[in-house]
Amino acid sequence: MSGNEKKTMIRKELKEQIIRKAQVDREFKKALVENPKEAIGQLGVQLPEDVEVKVVEESTEVVYLVLPVNLDELTDEQLGDVAGGFICRDRVGCTPAFQDENDRVE
Repeated sequence: MSGNEKKTMIRKELKEQIIRKAQVDREFKKALVENPKEAIGQLGVQLPEDVEVKVVEESTEVVYLVLPVNLDELTDEQLGDVAGGFICRDRVGCTPAFQDENDRVE
């Protein structure tokens, strides 16, 4: 894939990439817990300002269950945002697919 081509990265792929990096890079993991958006930015992913990211670590005594958004309660615009995924150039400069390309910050 050349530098000008875009790849859509779905949320699941992004989560998996972040988790893999946190498992092998202690400094990234620490940064991810302390300032998630900044740490994710190190991967070239630019999240919208109004998106909040919370990072928690499970233990043998505590398990977290994340409930997905109830799609029946979303407006068409919100549904598009949830389903949009991310647009990436070789996993660098990723932005949500629903974000207007003119608003993109690299």
